[in-house]
Amino acid sequence: MRGIALEGGGAKGSFHVGAINALKELGITYEVVAGTSIGAVNGAFIALDQIDQLEQIWLSSEAKDMMAGDPDVLRKIVNLDFRSDQSRIKQFISDTLKQGGIDITPFKAKLRIYIDEERLRNAPIGYGLVTVSITDLKPVEVFIENIPQGELHDYIIASANVPVFKDERIDHKRFIDGAFFDNLPINMLLAKGCDEVIAIRIGGFGITRRIKKADQSKVITIMPSEDLGKLLEIDPVRAAHNIKLGYYDTMRVMKKLHGTRYYIKNLIDEKRILQTFLDLNPETLEEAAKFLGLGRMNQRVLFETIIPLMADLLKVDKDRSYSELLLRYYEFLAEEAGIDRFEIMTYESLIKRVNTHYLSQMPVYISKQDEIVKRIIAALPGKSVLLFPQKLKNDLLIHVATILMRGLMDGGKAN
Repeated sequence: MRGIALEGGGAKGSFHVGAINALKELGITYEVVAGTSIGAVNGAFIALDQIDQLEQIWLSSEAKDMMAGDPDVLRKIVNLDFRSDQSRIKQFISDTLKQGGIDITPFKAKLRIYIDEERLRNAPIGYGLVTVSITDLKPVEVFIENIPQGELHDYIIASANVPVFKDERIDHKRFIDGAFFDNLPINMLLAKGCDEVIAIRIGGFGITRRIKKADQSKVITIMPSEDLGKLLEIDPVRAAHNIKLGYYDTMRVMKKLHGTRYYIKNLIDEKRILQTFLDLNPETLEEAAKFLGLGRMNQRVLFETIIPLMADLLKVDKDRSYSELLLRYYEFLAEEAGIDRFEIMTYESLIKRVNTHYLSQMPVYISKQDEIVKRIIAALPGKSVLLFPQKLKNDLLIHVATILMRGLMDGGKAN
């Protein structure tokens, strides 16, 4: 039996939608889903097979659709903008404190409209959630068959009840967000009998309980490749980006794609990479050495100094292959060039796009080279290249790449 575990994390939860869309496209089925906080909310839609509806809600919702209050003030608070309209913000905070927290009545209303309790109880996909009873001082890990009739929506809301929201009570008991016990209910699914769990993380706050060593091989983890935004950043533009990210990051894991930022089908053979390095002519190596302030240059300095330095600047592990290092380099260059990352492509296609961009801009980079060299020389005394400001590191990486590309072009061996 396969289960889906959905991590809590507020507005970051739009990532779940893209991940589930990818699993569906790949034909990967599951028998049960369990979530904490926003994972519990999204999980209910997923168990009901209402993915399209869930996506539309994320793509059309703002803070005012989920929380009561002045829409403009809510937007400023969500964006942590406390410098403007301070009097209105102070009044909102004062009113919120008096009423015991942010009023999420709009969110509750939407939940009752879209989640049909009877349909969910009879759905072919099982459903569970995590919350914490403050009254009993104990966690509540519960599947729908053990939730009292008529109380499903209360339990979902309790699972997502972060401390800034108004108190949530069920049968006179107080509940808070399940993240305070387990923000990623993998163990709950394993205890249910799942022999495989796909855990979809979103980087939310809270406790993630340890998985027994014997069970770790049963878990496939999907992680976002970038930060998903603020906890309460309920914004259609952010949601659209996170949904797309969830789709591609899931494809990376399930299709075993390469890359850390881009989505690459293959790696180039190590021998070919090594030969490319060996094909660099002496003049190109001398130019690169001068640019980096390394003095005279030869193949040994290339492999013992320059390549390890590039790995450090790119934050690539020393035990990675040349092919992986070069891929990370091209990913960096692609990002700097503004090449769209949301596409599954071959290594060769990425290299071609990057080279085409930088070779077309070569006169610009050549004109900047003397300026960059001066900045590097000025920054070098008493300071490692690794301690340079990030902008200077990026300039260094880009200009070394253009030197090498130009050298390969001159030698007739550019990709």
